[in-house]
Amino acid sequence: MPFFPLRRLAAAVLAAAIVPAAQAQTPYVPVMQQYGDFVVTRDRHDALVTLSFRQHGYWPGGAREVAEVRPLAATREGQPMLLAFTKGYTGQGTILIGVQNGEPLMRPVSPLQRDSMVRTERDPEWGVPQPGRPEVLLFARDGRALDTRTGELLWFDVPGGVTGDYAPAMLVSVSPDGRRGAYLTNALTKVGIIVATRDDGVAGMLALPPDTYQRWLKPISDAASAQAGAAIQARQGRTDSNRIRRELELAWFGQQFQWKQGKGGWQVTGLGLASVPPEGKQP
Repeated sequence: MPFFPLRRLAAAVLAAAIVPAAQAQTPYVPVMQQYGDFVVTRDRHDALVTLSFRQHGYWPGGAREVAEVRPLAATREGQPMLLAFTKGYTGQGTILIGVQNGEPLMRPVSPLQRDSMVRTERDPEWGVPQPGRPEVLLFARDGRALDTRTGELLWFDVPGGVTGDYAPAMLVSVSPDGRRGAYLTNALTKVGIIVATRDDGVAGMLALPPDTYQRWLKPISDAASAQAGAAIQARQGRTDSNRIRRELELAWFGQQFQWKQGKGGWQVTGLGLASVPPEGKQP
C-alpha cells in the first residue's frame, strides 16, 4: 500500500469535500434573451416565460401566461417586433407586439379557440410560411397574413366568411406586392379561387374544373383525418384534422398555382387556367 504524508492526505480529503459543496451553492441563473429593450426570461422549473420592457414587467393584453416569444425581422421605433403566444383564461392566443410612442402594444393575430382551448394551447398557431415567400406567414384559419419583414398584418376585402375551421373561403396566398390575396372557395364541392384586394373588393375569379374536389381536395381531407387519427392513437403529434387539412391545402395551392402580373394587376394562374376580373369590372 503506497504511503501518503498525512498533510497531503488531509488536503485531498478537504478538496474533495469543498468541490461538491461549491457546486451545490452555485446559484441557478434563469435563461434570459434580449431583443432590443425587451427581455424574455425562462426558468427551467416553469413552462412559461416572463416578458419585460425596459426593466418593467409586461403582460400583453393583460395575459398572465406567456408560453413563447419569437422575434421578427420587422422593427418599430428601433425596437424588434415580437410574435408571442399567450394562453389561459386571460390569454389572447397568438399576438403581435410592437412599440408605439415608446410603449409596447399588442394586436391579436390568431385568437384562442375558446371551445377547444386545450387543443389550441397545446398546438399554438404560428402561421405557415407561404411557399416561395417564407417571410409571409399565412394564418388560414384567421383569414389574415403577417409580413415578418414589415410587421404588417394583411387581410383582404372579400365577401363572406373567411375565418374558422369551415369558412367558405380560405386565404391561401398573398401577391408579391402584398396588395392582393388569393382565397380558395369550396361550396358543395364547387371549387374556385377569388383574388381580393386590400380595400376595393374582388379583383379576380377563377372557376376550377368540376373534378377538383374529388381529385385533389377530398384526398387531402382523408389524409388529414388519417394523420390525426394515428396521432390520437399514438397519443402524440398533431391531432387537429382541420388544421392538418388547411396546411396540406396551403402546400397544394403553392405547388399548383402562382401569381402573374397582368394589365389588371396580379392574378393567379395554375392548372392551365388564369383568374380574370369579374364581369363588368374593369381591370
